[in-house]
Amino acid sequence: MSLIVPVGTAFAQSSNGGNSRNNSQQLEANILLKPDALVEGQYVTLGDLFTGIDPQQADIAVAHAPQPGKQVVLDYRWLYGIAQRHNINWRPRTTADQVLVTRASQIITIDEIRDAVEIALVDHGIQRPFTVDLSSENFQIHLPVDALNNVDVTALEVNSRTQRFVASVTAAAQTAQQRTYRISGKYYPLSSVPVLVEPVSRGQIIRPDQVEYRDFRSERVPSGAIRDINDVIGKEVVRAGTPNEPLLFRDLTNPILVRRGALVTIRLVTANMSLTARGKALENGSKGDVIRVVNQSSNKTIQVEVVAENEVRALPAMSQ
Repeated sequence: MSLIVPVGTAFAQSSNGGNSRNNSQQLEANILLKPDALVEGQYVTLGDLFTGIDPQQADIAVAHAPQPGKQVVLDYRWLYGIAQRHNINWRPRTTADQVLVTRASQIITIDEIRDAVEIALVDHGIQRPFTVDLSSENFQIHLPVDALNNVDVTALEVNSRTQRFVASVTAAAQTAQQRTYRISGKYYPLSSVPVLVEPVSRGQIIRPDQVEYRDFRSERVPSGAIRDINDVIGKEVVRAGTPNEPLLFRDLTNPILVRRGALVTIRLVTANMSLTARGKALENGSKGDVIRVVNQSSNKTIQVEVVAENEVRALPAMSQ
């Protein structure tokens, strides 16, 4: 005797089982793991980790967020445990499944910290100009996104002999997010000296637009450096210097305005008269130098003062 199973019945049973498995697989396929999560608050929620979950579950906190600006990796074991605990139809596909959680932050940069330290040093009595070097040039302060973005120096210890200091730097003062850090450094007094802003060749005369003031650490300014820009403009370069470096007196000289053998204009100006004559220079001279010239009208040698290129001023007492 053979048992005959109705085809319709068998199909219906098979179909219902397949639909159940398919629905389960489809529901699981709709829930995906986020590879990265950027959180702003103190907690990590299910919505930070998974997509496709019930919206009512999205705000459920499941872990503490890292410190502002920091990161933490949640691995597949921890994620699977959280999914099971909250009846989320997700399972890891490989052991590489993970979420990189980053806590958003606002940053107080090293430049902002340096500015605060400089103000504190001035209040302490350190005279400007000076520059500050901090022990860690890569240091930053990360604050929560909702914290007050301010920084103050709440304590300062200064050794005026070594020019070193230790500062207590406080961010978000008088709030729940207040943080205080100790940072050390050194301040350096500055000297302002003239420098060339472009290359100037030997023998050239320096123009006003070719020179400007720059600040240097005082201990790095060499002896013999020129301090006044007026001692640079109009001078002749005798040794080409490097732009943006202090200029030395030995690098410059007064330009030769009158050369030996050149024809010059001689001017004699007194309270009662003004005369001009032609002459021939017997020696080289820069501006302000007293040199000898031969007056071509009288063929006499007189002493004159160089006032401009090929122009001299007769000295009345010497020209009598």
